[in-house]
Amino acid sequence: MKRNTAYRADANRGELFGLLVCGVFFLVGIVIGTFSAGSLDEAGTLALRHSMAEYIEQITAGTHIAPGFLSALWVTGRVPLLVLFLGFSLLGSLCLPVVAGVRGFYLSFSIAAFIRAFGAGGWPLAFALFGTGALITVPCFFILASQAFAASAQMGRSALGAGNVRAGALYGRGYLLRTGLCTAGILLAVLVELYVTPALVAWTSSLL
Repeated sequence: MKRNTAYRADANRGELFGLLVCGVFFLVGIVIGTFSAGSLDEAGTLALRHSMAEYIEQITAGTHIAPGFLSALWVTGRVPLLVLFLGFSLLGSLCLPVVAGVRGFYLSFSIAAFIRAFGAGGWPLAFALFGTGALITVPCFFILASQAFAASAQMGRSALGAGNVRAGALYGRGYLLRTGLCTAGILLAVLVELYVTPALVAWTSSLL
């Protein structure tokens, strides 16, 4: 009983540490992505504006062909799936912060590049395009990443001779419950991207 309690305390500390580390890398990725978007030249900005304007026009006109559910599920769920995989890897605690940084980079770069192309008035539309689903997927990412980081780190300590650990202790009921909740969140985010985001884009495009 004492051993299980001690392990749970270690796991909680590991998850908190993983959350902090991934959060720092995520913020660094946001900063780099924002500055990278600011370095786009005029030709790149115009090309982005043209392609995005055409895409938005298709949505508002109702001629845009939405991707299938499985295609949208893959696009939305591939990063969480990678995080889950890294939770079973000895290298997970090293790779997960990098994944968090890349996730922050692409999110901020997409939004900042859109704002650069359309001006400050494009904020509502940028949020509709890139931020709606992120309200769900980013919290799910950090929940999955923090527990995967803790599990991977514990496996690493065990491999270095810091004691044996059972799979049931690493991936217990709490781990599975959080994974299930995040899976439901990812499915919800897919539905939001397919059915809510186009409506928000059509509405906010009138604000440009």
